[in-house]
Amino acid sequence: INPIIGEYDDPFNQKQGILRLNLSKDGNTIIYGSADSGKEMLLNTILYESMITHSSNEVQFYILDYGSEALKIYKDSPHVGDILFQNEAEKLSRLLTFIKKEIEHRKKILVDYNGNYEFYLNSTGKTMPMIVVIINDYAVLLQNYPELEETIVSITRDCTKSGIVFLMTCNNTNEVRFRLVQNFNKRIALQLINKDDYLFVFSK
Repeated sequence: INPIIGEYDDPFNQKQGILRLNLSKDGNTIIYGSADSGKEMLLNTILYESMITHSSNEVQFYILDYGSEALKIYKDSPHVGDILFQNEAEKLSRLLTFIKKEIEHRKKILVDYNGNYEFYLNSTGKTMPMIVVIINDYAVLLQNYPELEETIVSITRDCTKSGIVFLMTCNNTNEVRFRLVQNFNKRIALQLINKDDYLFVFSK
């Protein structure tokens, strides 16, 4: 699952080209960006591009839209298992329970394939859709359900080996604690307020 998300410009090498987000390879991804920096546009791009290039047997989305709720336009897509909005605590609890059970179920299937999701797909030719959980505005989730932080940390630590990926947006770098950030291999920075924020995101 490697959707096109835009075009890159490399002035130093006088080079331009297509920019992709390889969810299969990079796994859990955080998108940082201040208000109106384009986070939801990027989520829309990832969703639409994935849907027109892959079947629902290859990728499925579960969307927690705590932003403008603009992502509800995808609610009827066969690729979307469910869309959650603010104040739907029961649905959120059911979704996290489902994800935890799905991880355990997939671990049992993958045990004969070195526990590797990609190896299983390539070896068997069978379908096991990648599950992408989108959390649009993690700070709102944490504000409403602070008790779920440990659950999110635990799930994101183990999920990628089973073909389950989390894609999360944040307004500020201080909204996500370091122990959760460690579970996200891919980090994207749109426009941030302070120069030091980029040092935090990229560690250099």
